[in-house]
Amino acid sequence: MSKVGSIEAEDRVLKKIFFNFYGFSVKLEIESERVAELLKKDFSHFESKAPEDRCNISISAKVSEEIENKIPEGLPATKQNTRAMTFDKGNIRYNYFYGQAVSIINYRSNKMEVFAKNESFLHEILYLAILSRETKFHDAKGLHKLHAFGVSKGDTAILGMMNMKGGKTTLFSYFLNESGYELLSDDTPLVNTKGEILSFPIRLGFELNSYTQDKLSEYRDKSYRFERVEYGPKDLINILEFKNNISSPKKKVVLFQGIRVHRNGHPEIKRISKFKMLKYLLKNMVVGVGLPMVLEYYLESSFKDKIINLKTLMLRAISALFLLKNSQCYEVYLTKDPAKNFLGVKGLLDSYA
Repeated sequence: MSKVGSIEAEDRVLKKIFFNFYGFSVKLEIESERVAELLKKDFSHFESKAPEDRCNISISAKVSEEIENKIPEGLPATKQNTRAMTFDKGNIRYNYFYGQAVSIINYRSNKMEVFAKNESFLHEILYLAILSRETKFHDAKGLHKLHAFGVSKGDTAILGMMNMKGGKTTLFSYFLNESGYELLSDDTPLVNTKGEILSFPIRLGFELNSYTQDKLSEYRDKSYRFERVEYGPKDLINILEFKNNISSPKKKVVLFQGIRVHRNGHPEIKRISKFKMLKYLLKNMVVGVGLPMVLEYYLESSFKDKIINLKTLMLRAISALFLLKNSQCYEVYLTKDPAKNFLGVKGLLDSYA
């Protein structure tokens, strides 16, 4: 059985990596050099030197065939879904991915171990675990993710919320290498309790189809594959490959909900009330539908954590209200023509910047 409280270096560690996400520091010790390099591409903007103080989470990870013996015998499952079974014992949580991987996290010591039978699964678990714990940390500090793409020009940011497969990445890709536009995030810009927007530039994930072909095909030789268990493979590009600068924080915001329409031509842009926009923010920010994280790593088993999560919902709601105060609100009815959709959204941002 593994002992997370005092993680032992049973084998030689090949790579030691550090990340710092706005004060949330991560130490990763990993034996797979390939997975280490992939994570450095995923979080290239946030890679850092070893901090002087203790990290917020320390993770040890390796490819291993020894999966079944990592969980104490006879421990009952507390949660189960098609992806994994969860077992809790005091401050320690075991996530069992049906014979393919096991992760073990000690919430008191903030240490984590991950064992997976292949590098692809190890990469996926580490990527989602880091983002889940980072989100938990920042939610408690009043810094929250919005499921949207974001770019800025001058003193103004534009944030576009859409359903999954709704075209966020396609619109975002049209702004890449476009002069005068800076990047916030292709999926999760941050909102603080003053309603200000902060960048969260991690790797760009895309599917190379007819919509992204024109804008992203030139980066094909620089892309790498993310083999996701639940949602299938996706191609990724290090955000630092693009020429755009990373945006500074913005308080002036154009906020829109993208709605797909089955027709050709230019998009229709309609101004809406802040009250109507609140409905979209409740889904994409307060509840956080579509955010890249795993509840098994975000939610803890203690009663104290339930209180913390209620506080998080209130902080997210407060930040959403301040964001509304700073925002011009729209619905954009997107057509089947991505180039014309881009021109419509670009024109909307330009009219305020």
